[in-house]
Amino acid sequence: MNKYSKALSVAALVLASVSATASEITVGGVTWDPDYQTLTTNDFISTGNFTQWFSFAGQSLAGAPDVSSEFPGTIGSMLQGVGEINSFNGKTDFVCPTCELTFAFGGLEFDGDLTDGSLYNLAGSKGTGYFNIYFDNSADFDGLNLTSQADVDMAIDGSLFLSLSFEVLKEGIGYTPEKGNLDSYWHVSGGAAAGNFDTDTELFGSDLGFGGFVDFKGGKYGTGAGVASGNTIPEPTSLAIFGLALFGLARAVRRKV
Repeated sequence: MNKYSKALSVAALVLASVSATASEITVGGVTWDPDYQTLTTNDFISTGNFTQWFSFAGQSLAGAPDVSSEFPGTIGSMLQGVGEINSFNGKTDFVCPTCELTFAFGGLEFDGDLTDGSLYNLAGSKGTGYFNIYFDNSADFDGLNLTSQADVDMAIDGSLFLSLSFEVLKEGIGYTPEKGNLDSYWHVSGGAAAGNFDTDTELFGSDLGFGGFVDFKGGKYGTGAGVASGNTIPEPTSLAIFGLALFGLARAVRRKV
């Protein structure tokens, strides 16, 4: 076998290895398939349940929501909430049986002024809005039954899997602070999986979109369900191996010529 054929064989084997190892990625205790096929061009999608409320408290520390609440739509209050992701790229067993993936969001100021096209202060919320996802070895959080600050704190006591900063949001048709659909878009800013989600491929050049429906049912706390979607990037090591394979192939071609 000549050098060119050998190089092709080696490159093929390496690329096959990359393809095999890239079928699943594990970061911070979370395992997912980056080649998961959705109904859109996105290869990442997760679903979750959450509770949200409006508050004047918990505004100074990003990622630390406060259970104190105001009635929905109180001018100047911040929308915040906590929840749990229950499926990740088609799997419900993406963490161990005694582990959980939770999230917290907040810092979205309600001003009731549609001048900027939204009932929220979009410009101001860019400096305060946050969306954090946490991996926790203890499955102790129940996002739909909040009774105290301790329940809220359980959503943020894990390791930071992904942190995101606010870009923009869009209210659905007929949206009110008490009930409706709200779509938000976020940029990756940190966390163990930051390198796998920093793609800028979503609307407005964001990395991740989160859409949810909430119903307060006349109270101060609304419960709902949401979907987070975006795209993922293979692990850097896999990309490095891929690059080495192409480099070796290029050298072989030059020698052959």
